[in-house]
Amino acid sequence: MPDHLDSVKAYARLMEKWKAAAQDKGEDKQVALYTTRLEAFHGVIDELDHLRRITKPIPASYGDLSDLPAELVKELTGIKVDDLEQQIFTIIKSGGDEVDLDAVLIELFRRFQVVQTRKFLQNKLWRMAQKEIIFSVPGRKGIYTANKPPEDDFSDLIGTTQKPSRPPFDDDLDDDVPF
Repeated sequence: MPDHLDSVKAYARLMEKWKAAAQDKGEDKQVALYTTRLEAFHGVIDELDHLRRITKPIPASYGDLSDLPAELVKELTGIKVDDLEQQIFTIIKSGGDEVDLDAVLIELFRRFQVVQTRKFLQNKLWRMAQKEIIFSVPGRKGIYTANKPPEDDFSDLIGTTQKPSRPPFDDDLDDDVPF
């Protein structure tokens, strides 16, 4: 099956030829029209290339490999990709800073025609967060992000970057318990 992006690139090359022919004939209006349309085509091509690069399948154990050259990816073996994880990651990545469970359920259907139960998806999101494919937003239940949240810094509370320790155990809280 031919790639749609390759078809768009071929059409842009054809339009470049038409633009050159119009320039040779001195048709300034046609050249301006082709130039405007070619800018739009190149913008679409660049955006699709970028989106394909950032939404490539997520390997289960090697992290995001989208930055590796194609020659290196061909040499790797044992890369396992879960289609649902890839779809969820795409939704969360494109959702901005934070995406809730309801939005993931809705977008799974709208984008991929996949219907999942809430409980199954909660479990899947939890497992993805455990593998650090996605991240839970601290203090917000059912909210996820593709970006690792910053580590808590308690320096404003106690003057250091160490987490505060628990208060010491108070013995006399249990004086009334008979056992």
